[in-house]
Amino acid sequence: MSKEQQQTYWRSLNELAQNEEYRKFAEREFPENATELTDGVSRRNFLQIMGASVALAGLASCRKPVQKIMPYTRQPEHLVPGKPLFYATAVPFKGNLTGIVVETHEGRPTKIEGNDLHPESKGRTNSRMQAAILDMYDQDRSRKIRQDGSDRSWDDFVSFCNDHFSDTDRSIAFISEASSSPSLLRLRGEALDKFPNARWVTFEPYNDESLLSGIHKAFGRRLRPLHHFGKSRITVSLNDDFMLDSDNDIVHIGDFAKSKAIPEDQNGKPSRLYVAESNYSLTGSNADHRLRIKSSEIPLFVFALAGKLADSLDDLEAFSGYGNEFSDHSWISVLAEELLAHQGNSILTAGSEHDPDVHATVAAINFALGNTGETIDYLEVPHLEEDDQNERFSELVGEMNAGNIDTVIMVGANPVFTAPSDLRFNDALEQVQNRLHLSLHYDETSRASDWHVNRAHFLETWGDGYSWSGARSVIQPLIQPLFDGKSEVEFLHAVVHGEDESGHSIVRKTWQEQFFTDAFESNWNRVLHDGLQQDTGFTPADVSLDANFSAEAAGFLAMPAEIPANAIELVLKPDPKLHDGRFANNGWLQELPDPMTKITWDNVALISPNTAERIGVPPERRFGDPEQQVISITDENGNQIEIAAWVLPGHADNSITVYTGYGREQIGRVADQVGVNTYSLRSSTYRLFIKDVDVSTVGRTYEIASTQDHHSLEGRPHVREASIDYYRENPTFAQDAVYTPGMKEGREHAVQLFSDKEFPDHEPQWGMTIDLNSCVGCGVCTIACQAENNIPVIGKREVRRGREMHWIRTDRYFNGDDTDNPKVVHQPVPCMHCDNAPCEQVCPVAATTHSDDGLNQMTYNRCIGTRYCSNNCPYKVRRFNFFNYSKEYLTSGDDPEIIQMAMNPDVTVRFRGVMEKCTYCVQRISRAKIDTKNETGDSIKPPDGTVVTACQQACPANAISFGDISDDQSKVSIEKRKDRNYMMLEELNVRARTTYLAKIRNPNDNQAVT
Repeated sequence: MSKEQQQTYWRSLNELAQNEEYRKFAEREFPENATELTDGVSRRNFLQIMGASVALAGLASCRKPVQKIMPYTRQPEHLVPGKPLFYATAVPFKGNLTGIVVETHEGRPTKIEGNDLHPESKGRTNSRMQAAILDMYDQDRSRKIRQDGSDRSWDDFVSFCNDHFSDTDRSIAFISEASSSPSLLRLRGEALDKFPNARWVTFEPYNDESLLSGIHKAFGRRLRPLHHFGKSRITVSLNDDFMLDSDNDIVHIGDFAKSKAIPEDQNGKPSRLYVAESNYSLTGSNADHRLRIKSSEIPLFVFALAGKLADSLDDLEAFSGYGNEFSDHSWISVLAEELLAHQGNSILTAGSEHDPDVHATVAAINFALGNTGETIDYLEVPHLEEDDQNERFSELVGEMNAGNIDTVIMVGANPVFTAPSDLRFNDALEQVQNRLHLSLHYDETSRASDWHVNRAHFLETWGDGYSWSGARSVIQPLIQPLFDGKSEVEFLHAVVHGEDESGHSIVRKTWQEQFFTDAFESNWNRVLHDGLQQDTGFTPADVSLDANFSAEAAGFLAMPAEIPANAIELVLKPDPKLHDGRFANNGWLQELPDPMTKITWDNVALISPNTAERIGVPPERRFGDPEQQVISITDENGNQIEIAAWVLPGHADNSITVYTGYGREQIGRVADQVGVNTYSLRSSTYRLFIKDVDVSTVGRTYEIASTQDHHSLEGRPHVREASIDYYRENPTFAQDAVYTPGMKEGREHAVQLFSDKEFPDHEPQWGMTIDLNSCVGCGVCTIACQAENNIPVIGKREVRRGREMHWIRTDRYFNGDDTDNPKVVHQPVPCMHCDNAPCEQVCPVAATTHSDDGLNQMTYNRCIGTRYCSNNCPYKVRRFNFFNYSKEYLTSGDDPEIIQMAMNPDVTVRFRGVMEKCTYCVQRISRAKIDTKNETGDSIKPPDGTVVTACQQACPANAISFGDISDDQSKVSIEKRKDRNYMMLEELNVRARTTYLAKIRNPNDNQAVT
């Protein structure tokens, strides 16, 4: 085997060391104490979590009655019981809409998919979008309007608004979360016209204000960048996790995956990605080359790069002759050479929270390279504010403290929890006499307000807005508001006009006045059908460097760096799953393993092995021990947090990364007391990083639930990758990586003692491929599968015991012996649906069998729970129900029928003592077979592409192919004929139907970056 193939893959430092604890853990098939949940504390916690999330929550009311049901006297058109209907709408996030299609059963939304017609979706989704269904059925959502803690009605609130706001001279402050809604913007204009002393501030704890200000420095205008990663041959990311921490991540992942496709031309190569960052991000894990660097050093790094490029690019004369300690860094020369060689088809990008000087330099470099208008467009976005909203928010807090604000109206935001700590927003809010707040939960800001109005979920309301690139969409409700909540436009209309108006009327009025003055009804119906107005988008601006840019650059280049020697920096970032904390009460997202650490139900302080040794944290722990050392982090103002430390190989030295969004109180049974609130260390001065913090151990430990060591394959060559050059020379390297006994030339499989299975010709034969070259490891497939198949949430304690129930997991493997900067590869692992399934051979009651169309089936009511099948499964993809979830949570409580209404009716709800696993979404297969037979009269072979599994449909990278492998022209058959295709553990001759395409990297041979 070649040196390139002889690579070391490991999940944790303990596995790399192969210590005694690891060997004992790996030899145990099932975790200790895996048969019963005996301790009362964990059982109470388990019941709490399950009551909130597993059953998708109980509701107070629903669109369809659940008691005293009467039969239809006139059945609604198109409604066939048992057959789902699909409606187009859009999901809002930080002011941007992404088109979706929602599956409904008898009026109940049950599943979200992407909208093929929408440019920001293209039929794909991310984890937050998939989990939005659970947010709607969250029983901890606010159910009523309150005034000073007492219950009130909507009529009471409207009456108050009519009376209170009749005085138009009031000094009013509107604090709104980001929104692109034309209807909200219309109401905003009406509010500012009506109240001359009003001011409006947009508040998002994580926003693009620094990015917009930097672009303004470079081009003289606040413009939005639109990156086309699919056109870029060389991409350089500076602390920018554009695959996960981005408002346009679905498009970014899809474009990046396309750029990584292997060209048919033997001389062609995929794109190349360079990443310089402090934390090991998802984007960094997909890099061809990665540099560990502190976040506080990124400005010096990009200035040095600009100085190097200035020698060859006239438009960068402002940086000519500039130098700093990074000017002689080996990466600077290599990046400059690469970028100069790819002018017009490269991208340089930086994390949005970096200061405007960094973004101004990045914009200038991209312009000088000729990337503007090719790989990057700068869009004119009409609703963007003209000034920095971070500064406006700080000014407003000052006015509140001074007693200059009479009434503050907060629309959706939660500034009491998320505002910079130095502003002390809660204290400022107390100085305001009248405080109104609209929110989904009775949260921290609601408790500090006089009036709280419960907000409706976006699946329950009318709304509108624009996507990142400017596609205009309408949000239409799929169900009546479950708790009589109100949308932001209904709330604002009551405030401004003192009257009740439906969201439908408000949105229709906006579109009729602004967009469809002619033929309104036909155009309106088309938008509702398609989910967007076709051929809409923001206009790319024609940009050039501002005349004052050289002076601006001279100013920030002359500023001293002021990075203390050997100081430990603290980097604060939004959580990859919970973002700023708004999704903290979502059990699906809490239990989704972090893509890099595989931690669930907590946030930690991420540190490198070297930093761990420096502060007294053992880099390695006893294998299987969930206890982690707790450290204290204190900033220069004395603000302090105590949080568990987690050693992450590849993290920058002398740097600590913590995620925000945890540590909520009195929000809901899922979010409460989960993790640590780290916002106390985030200030208006230090939004991204603090250059110097004091760190020490506190002498205690904290329990962390991580799945990184679960389901080990014990060193077998499950992941296969190579460089593009090696692949060109050895195209069958993936298939040749292992010796398969009994394999004869010309045979597809090795010989066996048993007779080969024969399948009927009239049945399709299902199979799947997963392209590791496209997969980025985002984890959306896990949540999509959970939403589709009624998979329960089990809570932190059960995850720690190895009982997680996800049918498809995404394994993360480090590669190499260098623990300081290893490479990473991700591998989704569902059930393989083996033709020679080892599970079928050992089941004493034939609960797991093979179907005529090649599926490895589970007969739930036959399973007696011996778990022999899981013991004999080499892929460790079977999940066991240790508790009777269905009986405990679907037939008890105040609203059991409503809880059941939230489940996917096409999927069986499992019970205690039953094994479950991936079914290839057999319910979708059956539906397609029935439809095909109805259309053709005899055939039950659906056309290629008709059956799309939940994981396949959600994947933004289009990494999963599924179809009939008996059809030579099906996409999955074409994928399986590629020379990169290989079968994991083929040497066992289990003949898996799910195979993989090996990962191919495109490294630079220059030793300076290897």
